[in-house]
Amino acid sequence: MPGARVVARHEIAGRLEAVRLGVRYAEGSAHERSEESGGAASVLAEGALRAGAQRFGPLELRLAAEHDGDSALYQVGLRHVGARAVRVDAVVIGVRWAAPPARALRFLKHGWQSWSFTGSRPLDDAGEPAFPSGPWLRGLHHALGAPPADRIGWHESHMLSVAGDAAGGSACLAGVLEDGRSFGLVYLRREGDAVRIEVELRLEVPLAPGEALDVEPVRFQLGGDAVRLLERHAERHGAAAGARTRAPFQAGWCSWYHFFHDVTEDALLRNLESLSKARAEIPVDLVQLDDGYQRAVGDWLETNAKFPRGLAPIAAAIRGAGFRAGLWTAPFCAVRESRLHAERPDWLLRRAGEPVLALLHPMWTPDARVYALDPSREEVRTHLEETHRAIAALGFAYQKLDFLWVAAAPADAADPRVSRARRLRLGLEAVRAGAGDDAFLLGCGCPLGPAVGVVDGMRVGPDVAPHWHPEPEPRIPGIEECVPSTRSALRSVYARAFQHRRLWLNDPDCLMARTRDTRLAVGEVESLAAAIATTGGMTLFSDDLGALSAEDRARVREVLRVAREVDAAGSRGTARALGLLAAEIPRGAVARTADGAAVAALLNPADAPARVEVDVAALGAGFARAGPPGAVAAPAAVLDEGALSAELDAHASAFVRLHRDPRLAVFCDFDGTFARQDVGSTIARTWLPERRAALWSRFERGELRAWDYTVELLEGLRLDEAELDAFLRTVELDPGAADLVAWCEAHDVPFRVLSDGFDRNLDRLQQLTGVRFAYDANRLWYENGAWRIAPGAPDPSCSCGTGVCKRSRIAAFRDAHPGARVVHVGDGRVSDLCAALAADVVFAKHTLADELVRRGRPFEPFADLCDVRKGLERVLAGASAAGGGGPG
Repeated sequence: MPGARVVARHEIAGRLEAVRLGVRYAEGSAHERSEESGGAASVLAEGALRAGAQRFGPLELRLAAEHDGDSALYQVGLRHVGARAVRVDAVVIGVRWAAPPARALRFLKHGWQSWSFTGSRPLDDAGEPAFPSGPWLRGLHHALGAPPADRIGWHESHMLSVAGDAAGGSACLAGVLEDGRSFGLVYLRREGDAVRIEVELRLEVPLAPGEALDVEPVRFQLGGDAVRLLERHAERHGAAAGARTRAPFQAGWCSWYHFFHDVTEDALLRNLESLSKARAEIPVDLVQLDDGYQRAVGDWLETNAKFPRGLAPIAAAIRGAGFRAGLWTAPFCAVRESRLHAERPDWLLRRAGEPVLALLHPMWTPDARVYALDPSREEVRTHLEETHRAIAALGFAYQKLDFLWVAAAPADAADPRVSRARRLRLGLEAVRAGAGDDAFLLGCGCPLGPAVGVVDGMRVGPDVAPHWHPEPEPRIPGIEECVPSTRSALRSVYARAFQHRRLWLNDPDCLMARTRDTRLAVGEVESLAAAIATTGGMTLFSDDLGALSAEDRARVREVLRVAREVDAAGSRGTARALGLLAAEIPRGAVARTADGAAVAALLNPADAPARVEVDVAALGAGFARAGPPGAVAAPAAVLDEGALSAELDAHASAFVRLHRDPRLAVFCDFDGTFARQDVGSTIARTWLPERRAALWSRFERGELRAWDYTVELLEGLRLDEAELDAFLRTVELDPGAADLVAWCEAHDVPFRVLSDGFDRNLDRLQQLTGVRFAYDANRLWYENGAWRIAPGAPDPSCSCGTGVCKRSRIAAFRDAHPGARVVHVGDGRVSDLCAALAADVVFAKHTLADELVRRGRPFEPFADLCDVRKGLERVLAGASAAGGGGPG
């Protein structure tokens, strides 16, 4: 475009040119609108995309612009300067991407809500295909039931999109930093060799003379890696919206995918007993009751005949067995049979005076008709808050919130000044206020943007199912890829992997590990397992545990282990989709693990056998060899001649561990080293002073080994969970702890805490401090109000006698990475000495330093971890010069 103003440049990806700023508006009241047709009565007024104020009829738009090399950020404020009320439907920001030549351009079509189609599509001249089943059905999975008439021929995405060369290389991202003010839609269209990209921020609210409002920022960025652009954007989005990403790794069991609506109290308790017996084999800490318990949808505190004792005994049984209790609700839904519908019909969203049909669900009610609450009403928000406070008070610390999009359904809300996105946000905030800040909230069936900063976890794809393809009947044209199927779920899980621990914890949906009582073939089960393990998000399985075979149980155990290691590998998610723009469904994913290695999953989504291959450059630097297949998936992958490849049956996946030799690895004690105080010792001194003194004397005399001392001291301790939590809030990390972890991550140095303390406490301290790290520790859980403990990684052959032998953990790392130089950081002679004697470099203080002096062993003294970080810079430089190290 001759004379166009360039707003961003990139040496590989070309340039961005400013095109237009516009606003869709109509004169009249807020109720004179049609969201399903994109605001049919509105007009689009437009001008140049330039900073400053411009007049568009009765509206003044003020544009703030930030241009930073390869990126541009825009924020718009509106003010009504006219005499009559108007309805503001959308703000429009448009650019032109002058892209370099590409063999084929594709774009990521990102869905509006959890279940909406998310995958890669060709960026062709045809644009978005017409939806075949009408605006109401389209509106279940899109922000608009029908696009504006002038968007025919454009491709459509929600919240964000990235376009680029299908073969990799040049890419352009466009996205909205949504926070619940608007819904962002991204429109793309070929324009010769270039691409027009326009973002619309949908508001659909009235604006009176003199009133003003601001909309969320819009970002564009050019780059050479589509996935990296998405990661950077998600980081910006999460920071701007206050994303909740601190929650511990979620490992659990869910009732839904085996029992569905037929779940009973007996079935739940039977699996609870099985999980208790299998705790060492299958380490989960969450048991979640799903749909099927409620008297009627909308009455969440009342149970049906299958749960005759109500919810309180269920929560008590789960907690008494040592698990967190979880409960499913659809907080904005109500059916005719509910007391809520009968007593407060005025709380429902309405259109032309009649309740809005939010969705059809024949399993919930005979007439299938489901209605939605209106969170623009203060009394509805009070009801939501009180309901979820009551659920939390029953003991359900984990709440799964489903079918959330209904709060944003097109309707005449009681308060027309509240946008549809804001309506949803207000409802979610009311649920959070009731459930409490410490509750884990999982969003499902949820428009993504308004939930950032409110939920802890988010379903990132359609429901999985015990079948690969969507069910053939009833087939509803246009939403086939949004209904339950394992194939559709995997597409979104891989495509949205970049959101994990940037916007929330990703929920890929449940693992169904069973190979009986399912229509999934073994290879399809393995594909689901490989996707969950590799992407490192929440890991819940949903099988009747007692009916699983030994191989199925091994699959659950291995998926939990790998996903936990992937999740612990960085402060943000490390999984990256392979071939994101190469085809509709990515070829799989690769992710770093906490030990410096990586795992990769290669997927063949086709209905026939195929060879799947990815360039080794996509895997990251330094991976020299691939390990054998394991319990996650049987097919092997080959790393050879610059590519990772596998011959795969239809719908099958290969899962492989990729090895490399890091130059350096750091192992760090926790109590008194990473944390300023010794957590376990302080607990014992505070609550068990006499018992501790007596047992310590026996330990000093050699009558007890370290773990025996711990068991006699702490097993069965009755320390109230709230009291323990209050104590943990007083624990401070070493002033250099966060910087040390960040330094290791930035320099690709594996970092791991080795603790003879307890996993429960470390998880909570990570959540409280926001500092995340991989660790080995002993296990702690509550049973009927008392502590139960188990060793994490003992080694009877070692003189340390601890529950976690730090020497053996270092030895295991050396076996896998023989060229790495190992550093140990510690302060105590009891649990740290064996590790210090096994390490190449030791940083020591307190009794560990005294013992090493006595033995004549070299070490570097330190006062805090800031000293250690500075010392590591010298060690890393030495390791790089020497090409690694060995025991010494």
